[in-house]
Amino acid sequence: MSLMNGNDPQPAACQARELLRNYTPVPLSVANTLPSANRYDTKFLLSHSQLIAALRFLDRYYSALDIDGIRVHRYRTLYFDTPGFDLYLRHHSGARNRFKVRSRHYVDSDRSFLEVKRKAGKNRTVKARKETASTVTELTIEAMGFVESQALTGARDLEPKLWNEFDRITLLGNSSAERVTLDLRIGFSRGAERQSMPGLAVAELKQASIDRTSPFFRHMRSIGSRPARFSKYCVAAQLLYPQLKRNRFRKSLRAVEKLAEGAVHAA
Repeated sequence: MSLMNGNDPQPAACQARELLRNYTPVPLSVANTLPSANRYDTKFLLSHSQLIAALRFLDRYYSALDIDGIRVHRYRTLYFDTPGFDLYLRHHSGARNRFKVRSRHYVDSDRSFLEVKRKAGKNRTVKARKETASTVTELTIEAMGFVESQALTGARDLEPKLWNEFDRITLLGNSSAERVTLDLRIGFSRGAERQSMPGLAVAELKQASIDRTSPFFRHMRSIGSRPARFSKYCVAAQLLYPQLKRNRFRKSLRAVEKLAEGAVHAA
């Protein structure tokens, strides 16, 4: 998929920063009271033009996470899997009880967490995390104990597989206990190989219970954007490890290709 090679352009991130000035700032202490660790997720794939249009519209319904004056935050993540990609394959097979294990570095605040993200039934996500001194690049005995405490056995078989970087905007509902994350400038790497996703933004609505009257959900419906099954880790694994089976994810890959080719809509 040669369309994925290269660097993601800057203009969308710059426009987003300008538009976020119109949003009321919310500190992290308030944001942490909204659904995060145990929630229902609904994802959407957007073009950059759709993202910018959404940011122009949503300021009347949402505020923006602001940490020390920064509203577009940088993330860097290292994903783990077994030598045989057992976690990836569980996702590919559609197993309801599946996991992702990652070490995530919040670049702007310089904090790192080891995280286990578990899918428990349709659309429900349970996340546990443990703060670490820096990015975990090899699982210690303590780290394996934490991972296994989240109901994942065989943590000793996990090894680092790929890196993921992106910018994230987090919006908090003004009158509803929900958050929206908007990820752009998404890139992946494995050793010297790098893949990026120009033109793509991944939106995720996170709620304590699914509510389709959400202003964000209604806006997505008004522009014809439908909920999408999309995993940054699984898409990255397919791009960086082409030997992996991918039948279940062909639709996601095609949507990403279309946006990389300049389409204004993923569908």
